[in-house]
Amino acid sequence: MRRRPRAFAAAGAAGLVALVIAGCGTSSSSSSAGTAVTVAGHTLTIFLSEPRDISKNPAALDVAEAEQLAFAAGRRQVHDYKLQLQTDAAAQLSDNARAAIIYPTTIAYMGEIDPGASDQTVGITNALDVLQVSPTDNALELGASTPAVSGGPKSFFESWSTYGRTFARLVPSGGEEARAQIAEMRALGISSVYVASDTSDYGRALADAVAADARAAHITVTRSPASAGAIFYGAQTPATAAHYFNHVAAQAPGAKLFGPSSLNFGPFASLLSPAAAGRVYVSIPGYMPKDLTPAGRAFVAAFRIAYHHSPNVEAIFGYAAMSALLDVLAREGTAANDRTADVKEFLAQRNAPSPLGSYSIDSAGNSSLNAFVFAHVRGGQLVPFAAAPKG
Repeated sequence: MRRRPRAFAAAGAAGLVALVIAGCGTSSSSSSAGTAVTVAGHTLTIFLSEPRDISKNPAALDVAEAEQLAFAAGRRQVHDYKLQLQTDAAAQLSDNARAAIIYPTTIAYMGEIDPGASDQTVGITNALDVLQVSPTDNALELGASTPAVSGGPKSFFESWSTYGRTFARLVPSGGEEARAQIAEMRALGISSVYVASDTSDYGRALADAVAADARAAHITVTRSPASAGAIFYGAQTPATAAHYFNHVAAQAPGAKLFGPSSLNFGPFASLLSPAAAGRVYVSIPGYMPKDLTPAGRAFVAAFRIAYHHSPNVEAIFGYAAMSALLDVLAREGTAANDRTADVKEFLAQRNAPSPLGSYSIDSAGNSSLNAFVFAHVRGGQLVPFAAAPKG
């Protein structure tokens, strides 16, 4: 197990009680978009949310460390305010978000790392017009309508009529991931796929997208795993996916097993049976080392110097997300304390430079980036072996 010193301590219980008594410390003023929420004073706080078990989750730890690395490198570009970073890893992710909204100087919330986890917090931050930027949660249902999840994206966001959406991400969406999955199946010559999922919104939405894209690509969606050339399982929890693949590997000994990026954040690979492990393909947002931009390679070098190991392939999204937030605050200048203005500016990014290459953010908070790699299981770990083909 790898541990690191925590550079930024979470707020203690006594401090949170004092903040509740003191109030939120923001002022409201009218704006063309509704109510603008402005942080008083000359200090702005970015909350960084971590899962409580992050010390047991090396990939998630790398993402969080990359976020802190970006903050240390870029915070001084914001000249009009003092920036501080507050890291929280409470028992529940919703407690992280609640701590953020009652903190008097909160300007933004660097959100959830595990895919599918943001539905626990986006309503909380949205209710008080706090920009939430997730580094690696690409859950499809947060940014697009899907038959698999009732209510549509609006159902996740409180105070929608007042603030609209205050959530965004640089990581490619689940829709892009589904297309990458089908492109890989086509490249492997697979003509039939069985699609299943767990009961989570994340898993069901992604499975529905994979099935729809398979049909569009003339890949037969079968009713039985035994007759399929590939099996896709949409699961939010790595252990659940490992259990499913171990079971289905015996039913379909010739099928290749496909899973989404949620499996990168947990003990998935170590829980697989030998029969399943040799046939797994997991899609992960990111680039193979040879495909990184010069700025991306510079990030990898800086990460190695800071943390003495190479970063997980998804860590660069943590660095890019924090860097993008700092760029937005710098551009806002004296208006950086205006939460409404910061949300608008983040969602208005077009052809913005980053270590991942240039990107744009659409009105749904989705990034234009669409790069994925595929990983096999090697030595009990997920190891990327190739960039996903473009569909």
